Amino acid sequence: MRSTHVFVAASAAVVSFGQVASADLYTDPIGDQGPSNGNLDIVEVGMSNDDSNLRIDIRTNEFADWTKYLVFLDYRDGGATGNNNPWFRNVEMGDNAIDAFAGVWVDGGGGMQLFTDEGGSWSGADGGSVDDASGTGNTVSLLFSLEALGIGFGDVIKFDIGTSGGNNGDPATDLISVGSTAASWGGQATAGELRSYTVVPAPGTLALLVVSGGLAMRRRRA
Repeated sequence: MRSTHVFVAASAAVVSFGQVASADLYTDPIGDQGPSNGNLDIVEVGMSNDDSNLRIDIRTNEFADWTKYLVFLDYRDGGATGNNNPWFRNVEMGDNAIDAFAGVWVDGGGGMQLFTDEGGSWSGADGGSVDDASGTGNTVSLLFSLEALGIGFGDVIKFDIGTSGGNNGDPATDLISVGSTAASWGGQATAGELRSYTVVPAPGTLALLVVSGGLAMRRRRA
């Protein structure tokens, strides 16, 4: 997948208001994960962005602080394929080429390890954080810096979200790309077709871009 950045010439008055574009919601069947743990059962994933961050809200059927969350992002050419992630979870991605992986935990206040694929090897990266690890409403929220990942307005992000345990070799027992049981303990999860999200300007920025564009057109006409 070729990543295309859209750059718009605009006045210096274009600033971030922290407004978030409307979230796209991706549902997953209830009860479709192997060990029958409600905290591992993904119900819905919300994807949205403001001018600076990609936000991912992961809602599960129940909440437990031992849950681990796996985020696979594909947004540029190349990337890691097959059963290859830096947390050594037993997840087969097939030909899906993953550019960034995040492993997330919610115990101890929550945290994230973010990695990017650098030509066949994983490298630790800045630019990701757990915005809300409390599990309020069984939802955990994550933030990823668009700038740090090199993502811009108009880019398409293909993604998969999984839940897992805390040990090397654990599978993803539920995957948003799979509409049935992903795997039971001791098994291997296999991803399906990745979901897609397009990064869009937040409402405040979009309005200012339109205004700035209109001013520029007036100047040209004058």
